[in-house]
Amino acid sequence: MPILDRDAPLKFLRTAFQPDDWIAIFLKSYKTGRVTQRVGPVDWVMHPRFQAWLRFKNLSHFNVYCGVNAIAPWNRNRTRESIGAVRHVFLEADHDGPVVLARIAARPDLPEPSYILYSSPNRVHVFWQATGFGVAQVEALQKRLACELETDPAATPVTQATRLAGFLNCKYSPPNLVTIEYHSTDRVFTPPDFQVVEVAARTATPSARPTREDGFDDSVDRARRYLARVPPAIAGEHGDVHTFRVCCRLVRGFALEDDKALEVLAQWNLRCRPPWTERELRDKLSRARRYGREPIAGLLV
Repeated sequence: MPILDRDAPLKFLRTAFQPDDWIAIFLKSYKTGRVTQRVGPVDWVMHPRFQAWLRFKNLSHFNVYCGVNAIAPWNRNRTRESIGAVRHVFLEADHDGPVVLARIAARPDLPEPSYILYSSPNRVHVFWQATGFGVAQVEALQKRLACELETDPAATPVTQATRLAGFLNCKYSPPNLVTIEYHSTDRVFTPPDFQVVEVAARTATPSARPTREDGFDDSVDRARRYLARVPPAIAGEHGDVHTFRVCCRLVRGFALEDDKALEVLAQWNLRCRPPWTERELRDKLSRARRYGREPIAGLLV
């Protein structure tokens, strides 16, 4: 088993946050399903006792996560309303990490990332240190970049968490050490540094789905490209919950009607084991539309 790096989390916390920031630490065991959250000042999280507790939990197969943005002081929750300051523009590539990094490097309208965290083989978290962003503004930018760079569209809320460098990723066997590379840490980026950002975040509605002049529905194409990267649902491996989340992305995030969503699901469903029946998928789409919490057309911003 890899050895924990005691200095790495301290360097990350010093680099990523201001000394008086409050942050959220989240622990999750994929073996037991148990979760634990702590919210407090950065210096409290960096204290040797707290770090020793994190190491103990990590060696007990708990994964260690940290919110990427600062929590308003005295708040105890990691909610959108509790975010006190946006500290990062953040993207998560859950596959093809080197390809995503090459796409970023080839974009003249994007500055060099501040640091890149390697959560597991082929998976990266990309950070730009940021200031001057509103919550809606940074979420709109992250959604747009996630679409253009083909990173995880579900990792775009301002409440997103990242793995904490220096600890073990216990989700897979054998565990691997989470590492980080620092680049442009001497600069903090503002909205004008991202030429693709809009000064005011737009509020998308289902009727505002982008279409081309030839009538092609771009939301369907985006949904197809998204689903091509999504693993299939496997019976006995939380396949039902996984499929519900996929349906939420389609009928809420991409604002597709049920018939269009079924059409997009067809190829993905063939990879599922076993495949869902049309009746089952229609039921899941209906429940996703009714009970899902994802903003309507949120992935089309």
